[in-house]
Amino acid sequence: MKTLTISVAAYNVEETLDQTLKSFYDERILDDLEVLIVDDGSKDNTAKIAKKYVQKAPQTYKYVYKTNGGHGSTINKGMELATGKYFKVIDGDDWVDTDSLVEFINSLKKIDSDLVLTNHMECYPQQYKKINLVSGMENGKEYTWKDNINIEKVVLHSVTVKTKLLRENHVHITENSFYVDVEFVVWDAYVSHTIVYLDIYLYMYRLGEPNQSIAKVNMLKNIGMQEKISYELVKMYDQFVKNGDMLPRQEETIFHTFKRSIGSTMRTYLLLPTKIARKNIERFDKNIKSLSLVTYQRLNDDKFINLTRKGNYVLIPLLKVMYKIWVSKKYKY
Repeated sequence: MKTLTISVAAYNVEETLDQTLKSFYDERILDDLEVLIVDDGSKDNTAKIAKKYVQKAPQTYKYVYKTNGGHGSTINKGMELATGKYFKVIDGDDWVDTDSLVEFINSLKKIDSDLVLTNHMECYPQQYKKINLVSGMENGKEYTWKDNINIEKVVLHSVTVKTKLLRENHVHITENSFYVDVEFVVWDAYVSHTIVYLDIYLYMYRLGEPNQSIAKVNMLKNIGMQEKISYELVKMYDQFVKNGDMLPRQEETIFHTFKRSIGSTMRTYLLLPTKIARKNIERFDKNIKSLSLVTYQRLNDDKFINLTRKGNYVLIPLLKVMYKIWVSKKYKY
């Protein structure tokens, strides 16, 4: 069995895929690592680049072609085919720090925790920013959700999970949609019992590119997908609550992770004209309430969502102005 499977979500990533795959290539870890390059129906040179690495190290790199089904479908295919003890998803426009990957895999060989958390770097065109979402955890020490730990949230860039837990819990990610990474990491937190934090800056997360799905102009274009995933997260949280098996700190981490997607959908609507923004936010929020009163009430603990709901949404014009100012400073259109 391989120590780690990395599932690479690859769709028309000819400009970045070589950097991604090269970052995994190190003679010290090739026998311990499986890289599944899941080509989601690309129409560029993604396949050509992928096959170059398959020829170079066939014991490590595997090329998998599938018809286009979205990011979630590549994760589902990766979970289906993975042979590694641990499973990690890396997007085809991101990469890893190679030396950190070697250290990471060597650490994975010595542990047996369900969930492994690492740091990551936000990589903007002009600067890199270190991100650490964990506090109260010693490097390499195993914890459970009962311990006094603080995991601010889980994100795709920080999580690695035991493959067998994903299969045993029949984890399936929504297909034909963007923004599904939150579904995957919420599942990772839910199915895990033991957690270890490794103080390694492993994942290099590319940001600041205008064609990314998280660019605000594209989020507005894809707002229907944001809504769709938000509703899926509402239903997931509702089911987890009904199952009655979440521990308090586990619930906190899951809540702080998925609430950001709900708030993000509302904030995207704030980019629309005021009347249209208010109408859509009210409709969206009422749909959440109809899907799960438990989730709707829990979301009141989020400051932004609570403020948005104040006085029957009367503060939306003010929030819209404030948000547009923030967006204009952070993003270039």
